[in-house]
Amino acid sequence: MMRSLLSLSVALMGSLAAATPRDTLVYQVAAAVASVEPAQAVATYDVLPVQQIYEGLYLNNFGTYTPLLATGMTQSKDGKVSTFTLRKNVKFHDGTAMTCADVEYSLRRTFVVGTETSLAAQLRSTVLGIPGFTADVRKTYTFAKLAAAVRCNAAGQLVLTLDRNLPSLLDALSQVYVVPRKALVAGGDWSGTARDFAAFLGKDVANSVLAQKPVGTGAYQFVARDPNRFILKAFPGYWGGAPALKNVILQKVDSDTARVLALQKGDADIVIVPDRDTLAKLKGVAGVTVYESLPSRDLSTVVLFNQNVKNSALLPAGQLAENNMPVNLFSDIHVRRGFAALFDAQTFTRDALQGFGVTKNTTLPPNNWADDKTLRPPAYSLKTAEAEFRQAWGGKLWSTGFTIPIDFFAGSGLSEVVSGIFKQNIERLNPKFHVQVNTVELSAANAALLGGKLPVAALTWGGADPDTVLRGLYSAQGILAPATGIRDAKLETLLDQANNAVGQSARKPLYRTLLTYLNQQMYGFPLPQPLTWAATASTLKGYQNFHRTNLLRTLSK
Repeated sequence: MMRSLLSLSVALMGSLAAATPRDTLVYQVAAAVASVEPAQAVATYDVLPVQQIYEGLYLNNFGTYTPLLATGMTQSKDGKVSTFTLRKNVKFHDGTAMTCADVEYSLRRTFVVGTETSLAAQLRSTVLGIPGFTADVRKTYTFAKLAAAVRCNAAGQLVLTLDRNLPSLLDALSQVYVVPRKALVAGGDWSGTARDFAAFLGKDVANSVLAQKPVGTGAYQFVARDPNRFILKAFPGYWGGAPALKNVILQKVDSDTARVLALQKGDADIVIVPDRDTLAKLKGVAGVTVYESLPSRDLSTVVLFNQNVKNSALLPAGQLAENNMPVNLFSDIHVRRGFAALFDAQTFTRDALQGFGVTKNTTLPPNNWADDKTLRPPAYSLKTAEAEFRQAWGGKLWSTGFTIPIDFFAGSGLSEVVSGIFKQNIERLNPKFHVQVNTVELSAANAALLGGKLPVAALTWGGADPDTVLRGLYSAQGILAPATGIRDAKLETLLDQANNAVGQSARKPLYRTLLTYLNQQMYGFPLPQPLTWAATASTLKGYQNFHRTNLLRTLSK
């Protein structure tokens, strides 16, 4: 076996000088693969091979969760106990059969190992509510507690018992990868028992046995690597059937120009294209397919209004003046609605997104399962804006006026365009309305945002579960609470109701109510969503499916 793998790697490395073979994918990226330890990998070019080699219980198919190594799930009425039926006849790349014991070990290991910057740390924080292995956590987080939370039952099903309902559970489990227990234990990894439990808590596993010789259940298995290449081949025993492309080479090429040239010459099938200007030059090139309008995943671009700005240079609450603004200017709903009506989404899409953006109707990511397409976003209308401002602050704001400082981040065309649109339309509406645009460095802007010092902020937020997005943006307990100053008891109740319901079918109508309320209150509004781009060889088929799943097995020639 080792001889055949070595021969394959040499043959593939040598093949790069010519056009790519029909059964081989050459994917040129901008950075080398660092670690394929599934509990550790978070960087883009580490996650890509990890997702080909390993699999989780579910697949995040662009916001829809489909069974992978699980075939189904049942939950208790309170959502705290989830039971997973596992797929049969699944093999690891070393030929051993996957059992419930492997799945049990994999979840437990993910909740044990990994530094605070690892994927494992993020997942145990999400699933178990453990932000870090502090001294206090180490006293209470025992092997017995973990074993009770993750176990196999007598029927060979995996049972996960949590202390709360976790709506984002499937998203988390799509990132917990199943590994072969016996191979890891034999290689000196965690035994899976209480014996060395404490020694592996938070342990750095970037150079584990899996990092050196990855073994999973995925459609592709590891062949070889060097500083500039990572090579995979199709796993003949894959439960889902053999992928069309038998060999995959992830090739590091630092130069943007060199990658683009390789695509044009037929020496690469997919390359990382640095910007839309470069992409435009590839349109119409023989042998190249350009994708200009691919949807983005789990991201939402929004404008937020701060109702309690922490800036001593501004006026005290409720005090109006043409040359300044009160710290609580946006506590008046008519001010928020007026600003939203002044925003020209068409101009933003043209100038900030080069025409490649999709209008959104809520501040959820456009592919989110809870998004409601029947709701309507604020429409650009100077007439509506004037009507709202004439009502603001008991009718006083229109006659008194204001001056609002709006910052944009140096190097960020998005925030610069947002600032320009507001300045043009606000000052056009009323000669007593003024905007002072300031340029700040990104680090300073982020500090000002989180410190609650910005009246208006344009930012990108993310999350697979709607609660992650909406609670982060609007809750008084969320990370952005200082940036918004929102204190809305009804909103908090709606957030809790939607989050605590069990199952998407029960939660979706609650999110409709919540999103309707948010559109009415206008604590923030959605910006058009940027579309992503890509370029591939014209012989490559299925790139849209790959974009949705990140699975190379969806590709063919």
